[in-house]
Amino acid sequence: MLELPTYWNWSNDFMVELNEDDLKIFSTFEKITHVMPTDYVISSSSLVFLVSEETLGKAIGKQASNIEKLRKMFRKRVVIVADKETPEDFLKSFFGNVQILDIEARNVMGETALMMTVDEKDRGIAIGRDGERIKAAKSLLKKKFNATVHVKTRKSPV
Repeated sequence: MLELPTYWNWSNDFMVELNEDDLKIFSTFEKITHVMPTDYVISSSSLVFLVSEETLGKAIGKQASNIEKLRKMFRKRVVIVADKETPEDFLKSFFGNVQILDIEARNVMGETALMMTVDEKDRGIAIGRDGERIKAAKSLLKKKFNATVHVKTRKSPV
C-alpha cells in the first residue's frame, strides 16, 4: 500500500514543485493507467486526477478497471476528470453527472468568480460528502485559472 501525504499544498507560482509523495502518486497513476496526469487533488477520502481529454478513456480503463486498481492501491475513492481550457468547460467536465443550469462568470478583484446554478435536487451531488467535491473543484480552479466557484440552486418547475 502506498502512503499518501496528509495535506496538499500547491505553489502559487507557474512552476509547481513536486515533493517525493507527489512523484509517487504521479508515478503510481502512470504505471497503472499508462497516462500521465496533469494534476491531482487529495482529500481525506478521495483522489481527483486531471488528464488530457484525449487520454481520459485510457486512464479510466475498460469497465473502469484502472479506477478500481487505483482505488485498491490508494485505499481512497478515485475520480478521473478531463482537463479543459476554459473554467466553464472545466466545471462542465468536473461536474459531469450534475445538471448545470447556468454558469455566470464575474471578475472580482482580479479573480474570476464563477456562479454555477444547479437544480435543487443535484445540490448534494455537486457539493459532495463533507463538501469534498466542491473543495476539490475550488482547489483545481484556483490553481489552473485563478478562479473560484460558488454553487447556487434553482428549483426545477414541477
